[in-house]
Amino acid sequence: MKKTVLLIISMVVALWAAATDRFYIQDFAISPGETVTVSILLDNEIAYTAFQTDIYIPEGLTIEQEDGEYIFDLTSRKAHDHNIASQLQADGAIRVMSYSPGIKGYSGNSGPLVTFMVTADNDFTGTAVIQMKTILLITTSGVEIPFDNEECHVTLTAEGIKGDMNDDGYVTIADVTVLIDYLLGSSELHFNSDNADVNGNGEITIADVTALIDMLLAGDK
Repeated sequence: MKKTVLLIISMVVALWAAATDRFYIQDFAISPGETVTVSILLDNEIAYTAFQTDIYIPEGLTIEQEDGEYIFDLTSRKAHDHNIASQLQADGAIRVMSYSPGIKGYSGNSGPLVTFMVTADNDFTGTAVIQMKTILLITTSGVEIPFDNEECHVTLTAEGIKGDMNDDGYVTIADVTVLIDYLLGSSELHFNSDNADVNGNGEITIADVTALIDMLLAGDK
């Protein structure tokens, strides 16, 4: 009888969590070559002590590593003994796990729980999707609760692509021509001034032509 009651309670808890709680990454924007901090958020009514999820990073984006290890950090919502670890899987997913030996709960009921750094390739264009699958959270009472898969949509920032003077979505020798024509005072060709400050000094000068050529010769675009 006692086991039956506990089973019913566990099912009720799981159904409640499925309806109210969420473990996810918010949509964000990024520029080519840019590195941004991304958060995994936990909105919860139930107290959790551990989680596991598989993160799928699309081509064009990479997660920051150190000595070959992916860097994931717990926020201040962790308890003093919470640990976090990650491992690349055979299917390309990055499995991230966190747990507390003392079965302490994460604090708060909303906001970032995990942070990591994402870098976009220099030729990143359009949109991409980061997927979170096999999401499993463990309550402080030991109940395992599977969550729905989540998707995060990554878009190109409004700034566009550094060096793409003619707005064709690519950086080529044609952009060098457009930039030189602009500096010489020509207005015949379409020119995106927002993408023209290649060296990032706040001005558009011949130095940006040099920086753009160096970029093309180095294969950064």
